[in-house]
Amino acid sequence: MIRYTYHLKDFRSWLKGFSKALSLPVMAGRIRIPPERGDGYILAANINPDISYIVMDFALNEELVLARKKSATYGLSLFFNQTSVSEFFEIRESNNGLITDKATHRSNIFFSSTNYDLQMTYSGQSRLKRVGIFFSPAFVSRCVKKNILLDLMLYADNRLRNINKEPITFEYRQLLEDIFQADRDSPVSHLILQNRILLLAEKFLSTFLVKAPQRKETGPVKAREKEKDILALRNVEQILSNNKLDKFPSIEILSKTAMMSTTKLKTKFKQIYGMKLYEFYNRNRLETAKEMLKTGNYSVKQVGYNIGFSNLSNFAKAFKKEFGLLPKDIMKGK
Repeated sequence: MIRYTYHLKDFRSWLKGFSKALSLPVMAGRIRIPPERGDGYILAANINPDISYIVMDFALNEELVLARKKSATYGLSLFFNQTSVSEFFEIRESNNGLITDKATHRSNIFFSSTNYDLQMTYSGQSRLKRVGIFFSPAFVSRCVKKNILLDLMLYADNRLRNINKEPITFEYRQLLEDIFQADRDSPVSHLILQNRILLLAEKFLSTFLVKAPQRKETGPVKAREKEKDILALRNVEQILSNNKLDKFPSIEILSKTAMMSTTKLKTKFKQIYGMKLYEFYNRNRLETAKEMLKTGNYSVKQVGYNIGFSNLSNFAKAFKKEFGLLPKDIMKGK
């Protein structure tokens, strides 16, 4: 069995991590699966710093587990799946949602956020034919209008209930065929891929906006109330994501910031971000620590103190619980 556990930041980084799990090299942004391991390829690229994509068309002889860990920030992923399952497929999310399927073919669109754990298991010799697009948290915050963002967040919060909601229509299939049949040796292949990827995203989002199911069902008053809550929670998120924050603010202070009761704040924050307030704060500062350690410019002691740990033993325990490695291991490049 091959298991790949990751945080999704962009698909180029994802591909690099997956190559290590497979013990196969990345050549020109692509992994080729050798005949003794299966067949096919996976390629990934960035369209810009905020949007990346991945194209998969491969099969492995071994069972494959892809385990996405929830992120401290709110990114969005959009997958177009045309998978052929050899024996079974299982997808599981952090709130115990579970789908097990023995269907031979799976064809669907799955839109999700990165604020919850998601694990997919494919039996050996299953054919993974997938196109994925990732929108970074910076893109979501900067480029998505707040009324659209509200709908997207409400939709993404449905989690596994979204898995079979959107079919791959004829128009989608045409674009996907262009992507999978593109001549990889052509000097303009990357332009064709980028064009079709953006058209896929545009079509999905345009269809989504036309339907706008959540807003129509809840009505304008409820929508405004939920929009107000979302904006309030984003203010809390920004406070907890501040890398200069040396300790966790009190729940009372955060409640005043959000203008919510403490109970409502804790409930709404967990619903939208998939984790408790302190868990979000702690994960964010540990991610900051990890990036600092990677630079090699700081000692473990400096990093621990910098993110608010007065006890280095507690810092090491928290770090290992989050990443499975000690801080010193990151400095050694393990």
